[in-house]
Formats: sequence, structure tokens, C-alpha cells
Amino acid sequence: MESKPFAVNLSDAPAYWSLGELLTLVATAEQTGGAFSLMHERLPRGAEPPPHVHRREDEAFFLLDGELTVRVGDQAFTASSGSFVFCPRDVPHLLTVESDEVRMLTLCTPGGVEKLFVELGEPAPSRTLPPDDGAEPDVERIVTLAAHYGAEVLEDWP
Repeated sequence: MESKPFAVNLSDAPAYWSLGELLTLVATAEQTGGAFSLMHERLPRGAEPPPHVHRREDEAFFLLDGELTVRVGDQAFTASSGSFVFCPRDVPHLLTVESDEVRMLTLCTPGGVEKLFVELGEPAPSRTLPPDDGAEPDVERIVTLAAHYGAEVLEDWP
């Protein structure tokens, strides 16, 4: 997969409502020759992903606004605006939004897992958080799609 130079403004990048968050694809694996993907995420409290582990990529978070606790393996990090947290592949991790909302950049190397969030979501009709419709997520679908993209949802991680 070949990459070519590109530039994008956040307001022009594709945005999705996915599992209760607003996810904007700043750079995809397709655009970067597979090297990485970069996502801008807005997560409200309670819309965090379940505990999981990536088998194909490292994942890193740069917090722009809000407060987040990131548990990585047996360590826990409190992240606030300006914080960076690295989660190596094959190490379980869990995010907990501590403020009403967080805004962060998520870097995945190599790229590709961003397709999971696109497939689980829908194009965002506005650059706002999705409405809370009270519906429970389809856990079986999440587990199946996560496995397809090299991630494992951990139902019993302590």
C-alpha cells in the first residue's frame, strides 16, 4: 500500500457516531500506506470501550480536554489535557472517562483498526456527540468485529 502526501482539516475529515462517541478519521491506514491511523475522539462519560487488547497494533492517546484514567496491564495512569498514554499491543487496557467528556487524539500503529469503529458506527449527521437513545450495544457484534480486526474484548479482566 503506497502513501501519498495529504492534508486535512478536522472539520472536513469523515466523522462517525460509533458506540456513543463522535469519531473523526484524521488519517487512515489507506492514506498512510498502512503505517498508522489517527482519530480525533469525543467520548462522554459512560461511552468507554470495554476492556480489550489489540493483537496487531500499538495504541496511544493524547488528551486534549477532560480527564481520563487509562489502565494498561497492571498500571493505571490519570490523563488530563496535555497527557500522552501509550498502550503496547498484547497488553490489555481500559479507558474510564472521569470528566463529563474527553477530547483526544488516538494513534494506532500500524493503521487499520479504525475500520472497526467505522463498521460499528454510522456517518455522523453533525459534529456533535450522538444522542443517548438508551439502547444497549450489541456485545456479540462488537466481540465478533473486534476479533476480525485483531482485537479481543475481555469480559473477565479484573
